[in-house]
Amino acid sequence: MNNSNRNIYFIGGVSLFLLFIHSGQYFMMPLNEINPFEYFFGGDLNVFNIVDIITGGSVIPLISIIIGYLLSQYGYTGKKHLVKVLVIAFVLLSLNAGLIFGFDQLPFVILMAFIGLIFVGRHWIITLAASLILFALHLMFNVVLEIITGLNSNIQHMYSGIQQVNEFISTYRSTDYLAMVNMNIDILTGIGTDGIFNAVFVILPSVLLGIALKELNFTGFIKDSPYISGGIIMVLLAGGIAVKLLQVLSLGTITGKTLGEGFGGPVTAIGYFMILVYIADAVPKPVFTLFYNLGKYGLTSYILFNILMMFVFYGFGIAMYGQISIQMLLFIVSAIYILLIIFANLMAAYNIQALEQTFQTNKKMKRE
Repeated sequence: MNNSNRNIYFIGGVSLFLLFIHSGQYFMMPLNEINPFEYFFGGDLNVFNIVDIITGGSVIPLISIIIGYLLSQYGYTGKKHLVKVLVIAFVLLSLNAGLIFGFDQLPFVILMAFIGLIFVGRHWIITLAASLILFALHLMFNVVLEIITGLNSNIQHMYSGIQQVNEFISTYRSTDYLAMVNMNIDILTGIGTDGIFNAVFVILPSVLLGIALKELNFTGFIKDSPYISGGIIMVLLAGGIAVKLLQVLSLGTITGKTLGEGFGGPVTAIGYFMILVYIADAVPKPVFTLFYNLGKYGLTSYILFNILMMFVFYGFGIAMYGQISIQMLLFIVSAIYILLIIFANLMAAYNIQALEQTFQTNKKMKRE
């Protein structure tokens, strides 16, 4: 496999850290039910704001871009094989969502990847146009109209749902595993219209963008035009983070949150993807290999991360749900991430197969 094809696994391995932080916050407490400006204070609030600027609204679009890129990269294996891979991934991630982590959005990424298969092999202009149209509709209906509604409303801040928070804490800190599963299922079935809109107008455009970037040979463009691509990266990151910073400065208003996560997040995700592509060929080979192997075992590592976090935070384990600071969460996530890097590299060294074994193609389909 050539370097440009290998780079996507390096990008995936690095991106897993952001995904772990994003998921870890929901293992820590039900963030969808609280206003952080009401719940956190002092240093905790400052650290949360920094983490939210980095990850808020950008992690799932980033993972979606990577999934789309991988679909296009392995398009030569045939859509029948890709469907098999997506079905297996969807089943595993759905089980993870139901049995471990109810807030997991990756099953929706896989569902949108099924739609993305329609665009694999098509001209990149068609795929990019579809991505931009969907994202424009998202900005119009999910961001602009939401902001206008918020400005005309007497309610400018989201308030913490203390009763719901207490229900989450009492369930996940108990030893009743069936109650936890029921809570996870309630979360999944309660997603509603907003979740569907997010999948169609945020996740799907990101998947299509990943497909288009691969079809466009975007990695070649970065190598051939490093200064132009570097400028684009700076504009995307600066613009996206600036918009997300407005969310912090607005002290958690509905308008600020909508603009930050609805627009700033996806823009930042594109910047993250581009900068990781940019540095992939520049990092030392030993460092590249570390993250490459983690990305190669990405699905296995993600499932293992969720299992470990379950035992750290739920009642039948250490029961730290709702009990720790954001700083301690970052320490725990970093420790598990390092552990999984070691684990993935040991598996690669001894050629140990994992969940990704089910994705392998036969010899006639492999491309070196």
